[in-house]
Amino acid sequence: MNITFTRTGECTYTTQALRDDAVLLEVPSYDRTHAIPHDLAHYVVERELGLKRGFWGCVAAGALFPGIKVISGRQPDHTAARSQAVIREAGQQGTEAEVLVGVLLRILEEGLENNWPAARALLREAWKPSKPSRGPLEAEEMRRVCAALCQAQQRWQALAVGESMTVSWRLDKRAKR
Repeated sequence: MNITFTRTGECTYTTQALRDDAVLLEVPSYDRTHAIPHDLAHYVVERELGLKRGFWGCVAAGALFPGIKVISGRQPDHTAARSQAVIREAGQQGTEAEVLVGVLLRILEEGLENNWPAARALLREAWKPSKPSRGPLEAEEMRRVCAALCQAQQRWQALAVGESMTVSWRLDKRAKR
């Protein structure tokens, strides 16, 4: 799946995702005030942490969250049932992704990526899943994700209004459909 982020203003953007089944989606932007679009931060965090069923993994597998619009392409049969099954299968990993994106952006904004004790405290405070899909983040892993977020942020900020950047999400073909 290719995901295109287009800068539409100083603090605004649009997102379109072209799934592997040739369905083009428009993803709503419910952005928070960060130096990087929230949906782009999701992409970076989910990719770096290998979260196969975070937001983008679910969209690639056929989930249609509220607000997502089909722009073009033929939807497969039983689209609603498929979407619900993907979201149900994702379970807590989707929530974990949202929490991790928020806390990692906070760590980056507060300049704590090289202050493991402070970053670990924020992570422990924010990330308390009852049935985690993965273990807690380690210092090196957190620094790697923050470095990738920094790179994406720099790339985003270099775009002029009207310019776009496209990233690719690889659907895990072994995941259940």
